[in-house]
Amino acid sequence: MNKKTVIIVDDEQAARRHLRDVISGFDELNIVAEAADGKSAIEQIMHWRPDIVFLDIEMPELNGFDVATATQSLTYQLVFMTAYEQYALKAFDTNAIDYLVKPARPVLIAKSIGKIIRQQTHNQPQRSSERLILNDHAQQKIIEFEHISYIESIGRYRRVHLSAQGASIHSTDTIISEQTLDGFCTQLPDSQFYRLHRSYIINATQLLELKYHARKHFVLLAGTDVQIPVSRSFIHTLKERITHQAKLKR
Repeated sequence: MNKKTVIIVDDEQAARRHLRDVISGFDELNIVAEAADGKSAIEQIMHWRPDIVFLDIEMPELNGFDVATATQSLTYQLVFMTAYEQYALKAFDTNAIDYLVKPARPVLIAKSIGKIIRQQTHNQPQRSSERLILNDHAQQKIIEFEHISYIESIGRYRRVHLSAQGASIHSTDTIISEQTLDGFCTQLPDSQFYRLHRSYIINATQLLELKYHARKHFVLLAGTDVQIPVSRSFIHTLKERITHQAKLKR
């Protein structure tokens, strides 16, 4: 088996050790070098020409973006690591496949590695497509699709309701966004998210029940007792999708 070569770049020894422990659990990967600063990182990347680089952003003198720019002529999968979420948009303007906020839990690092391995195997695009970047007051939050329960339109704003797991990770139940529902629809996969009403988008993986009451249809989602209305025009499509999902689970 040809192992994928990996370089870890972080100015904190504990962070490098944390990454090393998780990566060492993957037989497909081989850590060939580590670096504690930007200058050394550039030298190591140019020398080893690795398949994957885990790159810290905040480092003295040369930061992670400087390293990425200096080595952009090389082809490797880039995962940015940082304690600051405000770098998210700039990170995804590069060719980064992922962006992890430190201290990243081992399960999230492993998930990122799994995505890299799958994409390299199938030669898929090198850009993450399983998360949203939302502005929350002065902060930017990176929200995994699976952590969204439903999105509700309230006047000029949209309220993104998080699942229990998402709420635990982000320490909030909801995030207010100025993004339109149409805008969300262009970013979210229609196989997983349904625009079932002019004011609502739901995560179909959270769907528990379709109800009919007082001549109106509603859906119930996991973790909430809110009855979300379904437009008449979407009823037939929703029933077809529920039937299809049930068949796939058999």
